[in-house]
Amino acid sequence: MKKDNKNSFAEMVKKYKLPIICISALVAVLVAIAVISSISTAYLRPYEKKYNIKYPRHIAEEFCDAYGKNSAVCGMLTFDDTDEKIFVTSDVYQNGNHFDSGSAIDDGKQIKSIGLESSATEIEKLYSSVKGYNSCTQKVTLTDIYGKSKTYQVIAAYYANVLGKDDNGYVFPYFAHGDLTEDSFNQYEDRVHCRSLYHPSYDMSYTDNYLSINVDTEFMKDFKFVILCVEVDGKVKPYTDAVKNKKIHYPQVWYDKHDKHNPYWLSSQWQPEVYTDKKHKTTEKM
Repeated sequence: MKKDNKNSFAEMVKKYKLPIICISALVAVLVAIAVISSISTAYLRPYEKKYNIKYPRHIAEEFCDAYGKNSAVCGMLTFDDTDEKIFVTSDVYQNGNHFDSGSAIDDGKQIKSIGLESSATEIEKLYSSVKGYNSCTQKVTLTDIYGKSKTYQVIAAYYANVLGKDDNGYVFPYFAHGDLTEDSFNQYEDRVHCRSLYHPSYDMSYTDNYLSINVDTEFMKDFKFVILCVEVDGKVKPYTDAVKNKKIHYPQVWYDKHDKHNPYWLSSQWQPEVYTDKKHKTTEKM
């Protein structure tokens, strides 16, 4: 009888040995994950204590102070030619009626648009002349709060009015963003080309992605200085062959001030047509 009990116990141990080992291994793995997770986010603790807030998991440490002061911070712009690092907040994205709050830093939209205060950057001094442009690296980096970066290269610069009264009731959509239809993109390309202060050897392509950055300017009252950048892979190779645009399309008020005829006065008042869905089936005007 004792022998039978011993055998039964042995069989029971044998039967449950594997599940027990599996459970133990799982517990060990979970403990290890918890420890690693705790270690990987340990750098956040001083900032959470300092600002008394909860941070997004795995936010890059270089954003911690800025995010602690303003939780709307969603990225950073870096201009190689000025060594400037400007924190970008979600409210600087241009609004459009097809988005709630403009384009997001981490989305894959064809065109992103960001507005900055003129005091935040010196890009107008660098990119408002063909000589300045040709001597610059032209590199701009956009980094999200998790440290993921996209590299861009400046390929155009122009001035735009913000009030319709300064251009026969028209405001060129320097703030355009999202996925444009191909026909609308071609019109956008043509108008940027006419307005640009100079022309490098780059040709805009519908398959490329772009970043538009605008700042206030003293060039004329209620104007913006705008640079358009194209996303690039790898190292930026500066364009050194840009030539001055000898027939820049300025808003009407510029021609009035300089007592000149506006050769573009019959140009259509174009508005972007953008896709409102991921499958690119539905569109609407901005």
